[in-house]
Amino acid sequence: MTYETDLASAKRARRAWGCPCGTDNPPAYDACHACQRPSWTCATCGTVNPAARSECNECGSAMSADQLGDREEGAEMTWEEWIGLQIGPRTVGGRYDHGDDASTYEVLEIEPGPRPTWPVWQVTVRYDRDGRTATHCTGWSADRDRIRNHPRTEGSR
Repeated sequence: MTYETDLASAKRARRAWGCPCGTDNPPAYDACHACQRPSWTCATCGTVNPAARSECNECGSAMSADQLGDREEGAEMTWEEWIGLQIGPRTVGGRYDHGDDASTYEVLEIEPGPRPTWPVWQVTVRYDRDGRTATHCTGWSADRDRIRNHPRTEGSR
């Protein structure tokens, strides 16, 4: 079977899970088809949920702490690796873009989200194009995102 047929079948059965990147995935996929973010399966009801959710989409049960980073290879993600995936090199006052000049933004605030452990970070930005301010939880993608200007830190010349 292919991704397209697996997804069509999952949507008919109302079992597809949506990744924060916007891609829908069949429940058998343990990572997003597009961005490769991992999913987790609820121990209570068996629903597959995107990694960005700390509670089950179906029954509301909390994700167990041991599920995060539990990958087939057996390698568990460290706190530093998690921060790197969520925030990347972004810092408050820095300027970045999503791979094109039209998406340039300044980071106004970085705060952990509502998840009690291993949070999905909330990044508040102001876009250069229209001055719009938005808060999102989009993780850093080294393949797409670019550093436009890092703010100077104390001690740097």
